[in-house]
Amino acid sequence: MVEIFLVASALLNLFLVWYTWSTLRNLLYLSDNLGLLYEMVLGFSLHLKKVYELERFYGDPTLTNLLEHSNTLRDELEKFEDVFLLSEPPSLDKEEDDDGSEETEEN
Repeated sequence: MVEIFLVASALLNLFLVWYTWSTLRNLLYLSDNLGLLYEMVLGFSLHLKKVYELERFYGDPTLTNLLEHSNTLRDELEKFEDVFLLSEPPSLDKEEDDDGSEETEEN
């Protein structure tokens, strides 16, 4: 009887380890893709801002609305920053204060 419980427990533990590994792999995949999406939207937003600032297009209502929309989209994606930073290693950059103590650099 004990052998049945041990085998069942071992099988359950193997399943849980596989499920955890699979879920973490999917989360890291999502994290990478969300990070790339954020970078693309940020690049588009900056490019659109440069075009909007050109004398030829300054004040164009279509570009104004498009710029506002891209900024809103970027702000919404920033809410998920914790998710897409999962795949990036933590920053170890440190700066020394005048008194010699070290402080981590924040973005």
